Amino acid sequence: MSDLQNFLDRALANREDITILEAGCGSASHFQFKQRARITGIDVSEKQLQRNNCLFKAILGDVQYYDFAPETFDVIICWAVLEHLPRPELALNKFKRAVKKDGYIVLQTPNIFSLKGLMTKFTPLRFHTWYYKNLFGRKKAGQDDVGPFKTYLRRTIAPDQIRKFAAQNGLQTVFFEKGDLGDKAYWKRKNRAGRFFIRVYNALRALGKFVSLGKLGDSDFIIVLKK
Repeated sequence: MSDLQNFLDRALANREDITILEAGCGSASHFQFKQRARITGIDVSEKQLQRNNCLFKAILGDVQYYDFAPETFDVIICWAVLEHLPRPELALNKFKRAVKKDGYIVLQTPNIFSLKGLMTKFTPLRFHTWYYKNLFGRKKAGQDDVGPFKTYLRRTIAPDQIRKFAAQNGLQTVFFEKGDLGDKAYWKRKNRAGRFFIRVYNALRALGKFVSLGKLGDSDFIIVLKK
């Protein structure tokens, strides 16, 4: 995450005023900018928008279908959202149109071709809710417009497909970073159930990589596209 923040700081260093779109913003924004930044947030949840106090402008809407004005934003950030969309390719096309020339589209999402991705795609929402309540202590998970939310994890948001989308639409891939849930240091601070879960997860992850001949990748990735 710090690598991405540093990348954005360098990429935007010569811009004094910047416009940001947080696509699927939820209740918080994900980055801090040294410049004066006007942040527009769009979300399907009115409650989430009301909880977000970082926004210059709030839009109640769906990123798959909302028509942003063309070439409006210096940076579009879509963080842990694409996996929840039934038609993520529609959102990517909206972002391509809405970002300025020399602007950046920042995407973070699970990798469908990973143990976490496959578990997320093929387990029910009630399991995801249990996971956040019992392993992360989020007692309000699944209530009052608090995640987790329904997940689709379409093939079109796999890393290779996003790179393909970029190449076909005149966008450059300028940053890529991957990491896995099982490598996070915070598991050492979790309760017994959390530590047991991650030991089982890492064992299955190693087995999956062996069986797939290394094709099963890390659980999450960040990719930045430049127009």
